[in-house]
Amino acid sequence: MATRFRNAKWLDTNKFGPQVFIFRNLESGQVLYSQLPSYSDYQIKQQFQRPNWQNRKPSTRRDIWKIMAVVDCKDYESAVVTYQSLVRLRAMRDLTLKNVANQFRPKNSDGNIWYSAQYRPVYTQEAVSDLSNVVDTLQTQVKIHWEDEWRKGDLSNWNMSLVQHENLDRAALHTPKELFEQLRQQARAEFQKLRDTTATAENQQQQEQQQPTTV
Repeated sequence: MATRFRNAKWLDTNKFGPQVFIFRNLESGQVLYSQLPSYSDYQIKQQFQRPNWQNRKPSTRRDIWKIMAVVDCKDYESAVVTYQSLVRLRAMRDLTLKNVANQFRPKNSDGNIWYSAQYRPVYTQEAVSDLSNVVDTLQTQVKIHWEDEWRKGDLSNWNMSLVQHENLDRAALHTPKELFEQLRQQARAEFQKLRDTTATAENQQQQEQQQPTTV
């Protein structure tokens, strides 16, 4: 299913949630964004356009990717824009602003990006920073489900008027399919509640406008 870009109407029609999924690579620390609770070679090719020895093109092997966070957005349009913004920021850092990005990355004594057994933690740190910046720039309400309490970083880096943080059930992480289904249902329920509230408010406004004006 995660073989190409999906617009807001498609996501809603096919009963997915207004969500963005963030996966992390257990071997390299690289991060992968997806609109669906799955990924394919499409996301790999789109998000790793110029791989090198410090940022190799990763495999789609299921055993080396783990969910890092699930972002619940207020509606499908926000989910699409959030996903696109995260992918664009990644592209800027890897392509057009690569030299600038490297200035801020921790280095080893040999001047290469710091790593331990080929694992580079800077990639997950940059993803968290990007998500915080995207939410703040879009001024959109989100609920973020994190794999670990510490993964989100310091709360001072988040606009707490826009973000609600929750932790994923660690036991449920062992059965991600069931976990993703539960999160999908919750996200759709929250969106439907917002849709119903908006529709009720619009109907009331129309009724008030249609009432005759007394002199």
